[in-house]
Formats: sequence, C-alpha cells, structure tokens
Amino acid sequence: MKKFILTVLIISLWLAESFAGGWTLPKGKLWIKSAVFYQATDRRFCTEQDALSLAFRQAGCASAGHRAPFDPFIGGESTALAVFTEAAYGVTGWLDVGVQIPFYSLRFTNLANPSRPRRSNFGDVRFFAKYRVLQAPVVASLKAAAKSPTGKFEVDAEAINVSEGQWDFDFIGEVSKSFWPRPGYASLGVGYRFRTDNADFEHTLADELILLAEAGYEILPRLMIKGEVDWLRGQRPRLKLNGAPLFERRELLTFSPILIYQSNAGLNVEASVRFSLRGRDFPAGPQFMAALSRHFSLL
Repeated sequence: MKKFILTVLIISLWLAESFAGGWTLPKGKLWIKSAVFYQATDRRFCTEQDALSLAFRQAGCASAGHRAPFDPFIGGESTALAVFTEAAYGVTGWLDVGVQIPFYSLRFTNLANPSRPRRSNFGDVRFFAKYRVLQAPVVASLKAAAKSPTGKFEVDAEAINVSEGQWDFDFIGEVSKSFWPRPGYASLGVGYRFRTDNADFEHTLADELILLAEAGYEILPRLMIKGEVDWLRGQRPRLKLNGAPLFERRELLTFSPILIYQSNAGLNVEASVRFSLRGRDFPAGPQFMAALSRHFSLL
C-alpha cells in the first residue's frame, strides 16, 4: 500500500513535546520550544503482510519487524526534515494549555521515481491541555491532545503527505517523581490515541497505545542528561467493506539519549539522537534532533 507508506513517513516524528514529566507550569508562565528533526533512511520495519511475500523475505523481511528496503524491487529512500514549534501557558499553576505547529520538508525517491520533488508544507496542528491532579508524594497529571487535519492531504499513491487527513485524540496519564535534594527525576506515562475515520481510505485507522518513560539528572551545573523511551503500538486496521483485519499494524519503540544545557540567559539548548529499536510499518533508522526552549513570565 504505497499511499499508506508515503503518508506514514512523517509520523516517526510524532512527538517533539515537552517539558519534563507530569509537572505543570506556574501561573502566568509561557514556555516556548522549537525543535528540528532530521532522518534519512533506505530501510523500514516490515509488516506481517510483507513477510508473506517471497520477494520481501529475500530482501531481508524474514518476519514482521525486521528491517528491509521500502520495496524489494525498486527500493526507496526517505529524507525527512521537520521543525516543531510549540508553546504552553500556565493558566492556573495546575492547568496548562498549548499548541504545536509542525513544518515538514519531505522527500521519497526510488528507482521508479528517482527525481520525485521534495514536499514542504505545514502539517497537522496539535492542541493540548495538561491538568495536574496530584502534587505529593508524586506528581500526577492528565493530558488531552487533539490533532487537527490542517495539513495538506492528497489521495494519490505517489503523494508525499504532510497530513494524515483526519482528527486524532490523545489521552495520557503521567506520574513523575523528583529525587530532590539530588538533581534528578523520573517519569512514566501511559496513554491511548483515538484515530477517527478518513473517508479516503478503504481501511480504518486503528487506535494506538502510547507508553512514555523518561529520567533526567543534572551531572554539572546547567548541564543535564536525559533518557527517553517512547513506544507506540497500533491495533490492526480493518477493511471497511467487511471488517477483515489487515496485516499492517504499525508499531515503533525508540530510545533517546538527550543532553540539555541551560545558558545564563535562561535559554535551554538541547541535542538528541532517537534510535529505532523495533517497529512495524515505520522507517527504520536514527533521527537527529536539536532544540531551543525558554520560559517567559507574563504576569
């Protein structure tokens, strides 16, 4: 399903957010972050459907989850550059609201179309709210997010889409613990993504489970290291005609070591590499990220 593959190329950049853990911003604080992601790869995690094909098996897809070329005959190479600009505002000290605006510059070429032009445009805007429900002995929060289909979406097997073309709704519960007086913390989040129907597809867009885990420690004054594990596991999509399940469930497990430096001016400089550990129907390969963030007081 080439159309499905080319649409999903951008989704491995699915989270650029956020400031650490379940904590919320103080009242009147504005937090702004701009993050740049880059990925270039000629491999993807194959699906169960791929593993049924002799050509895919010969190309390295012995079973679902193996890394293999995008296509066993014409190959393929994905190059993705994305900029996520995000802002969050502390409304009360226990309630944040925010928005995330992505911009993508994407290219996918193969032997059949080696000169396919790069597609650059704004993607789907995401709105979110975070509500802190507990302060001690751990910090606990509930987060809701909505992804609106504001990006350009085309029903074309050769199109490189910067949008999935439908609304998604995320609900995440997160628990965090500070190790003060030691300068470290840990956080765990579990969520669910409801994916609404896209009438242009012959199959449903299956809901997804989200798992987030992170820990950080200040190793030197103004210098912090973090580790993040992100896991996205989708259910099986189904044909709308008869409800039959498809063998193209998507999944992605990543690990990101992160280095953060806080300047004297209060500007946070961040660098990271996101490693793809396992997956299905996602591009396989590292993603490189650099970001700047800062807090502002509006009161």
